[in-house]
Amino acid sequence: MRTRQEAEQARVDAASDAIVVKGQAAVSSGAPSDAEVEQEIQQAEQAGIQLPSGNTTSSFLSSIANAAVSASQAEAVGATIPLTSWNPLQKPIADWIAPVLTWAAAHGWHGYVTSGYRTYQEQAALNAAGDFSAPAGLSNHETTAYPGGAVDVTDPSQLIQVLVGYPGPRKLIGGMLGPADPEHFSATGY
Repeated sequence: MRTRQEAEQARVDAASDAIVVKGQAAVSSGAPSDAEVEQEIQQAEQAGIQLPSGNTTSSFLSSIANAAVSASQAEAVGATIPLTSWNPLQKPIADWIAPVLTWAAAHGWHGYVTSGYRTYQEQAALNAAGDFSAPAGLSNHETTAYPGGAVDVTDPSQLIQVLVGYPGPRKLIGGMLGPADPEHFSATGY
């Protein structure tokens, strides 16, 4: 039977073993082993998911930046890239969210979208960068079918006030994540 320290050492690469043994670092409980990570990568590749590449932060982020969603890709997943004043960055937006934001802009919201639909790779890049975000595969930004889908916006408090009067059946809710992510809006607010 392995001791706890031996089990922790088995979960990091050989170059890191000495650091763990010296007590200078610890492996988080539940952290995947190298073999588990390799298995997940193989499963993702078999499913046709294009994973980020490179062994440096800059090459990883560069591969993510080059994975921007085109208009045809957005349409294929149920999103659109509205060419409006509230979408100057031309972000893909879940089809059901676009009319809500169009209404809000016509009724006093002066902000714009900073993030809409994201691919798994884009979500993984946010996770890797340490930004506050749901784990890749679990974010409303990665889906478009109601009640999935999400946007991040500027002037979120103004949007919350304007949306109080929105008459449509599909509501867009913000402010639920508080100071951690005040700009986030979705059907549930999460």
